Amino acid sequence: MEADLHGVSTRKVDDLVRALGADSGISKSEVSRICADLDGEVSAFRDRSLAGQSFPYVFVDATYCKARVNRRVVAQAVVVATGVCGDGRREVLGFAVGDSEDGAFWTAFLRSLKARGLQGVQLVIADAHLGLQQAVAAVMAGAAVQRCRVHFLSNVLAQVPRAQPRWSPPPSGPSSLNPMPPMSTTSSTSSPGCWDASSPSSR
Repeated sequence: MEADLHGVSTRKVDDLVRALGADSGISKSEVSRICADLDGEVSAFRDRSLAGQSFPYVFVDATYCKARVNRRVVAQAVVVATGVCGDGRREVLGFAVGDSEDGAFWTAFLRSLKARGLQGVQLVIADAHLGLQQAVAAVMAGAAVQRCRVHFLSNVLAQVPRAQPRWSPPPSGPSSLNPMPPMSTTSSTSSPGCWDASSPSSR
């Protein structure tokens, strides 16, 4: 099953099953049946209701994977949203696949989360993608956007010549790397865009 999900051909899956000791191998119809069952489970997870639970913090990001589309192998954007509730529990809220990370795609994805009951979002953590920032402003009114520090540091280190050390503390200390205002140590209720000592990322 895992081999098939990773794009291994049916014939190679059949060879693998035979190598594991199953003389009959595995047929194309059996592979199709397994994939159909998986499709049902994935769809149920992707379309489940998000109502009844608030997620003040939402992390969104994307990666690119190779996929077969119209008999051609092309790069597809896979976007994922992970929510953090008030007690620090994390949950994958949803995902989607599209041609690129343009603003229309991000907007449609965030609207699908809202339609499933996503509520209480105060802060969205993501990279500096302009289309995503515009989508958050359009769909999640009142939610602040904070640039992901992992992406920010990656962008900074990409500008460091390889002949020099890849990292050295800045003169004014690590805090100067953060392009955002200093984190608040007061209650998060004072501003939806501030982090407090009880927020999940401060632990």
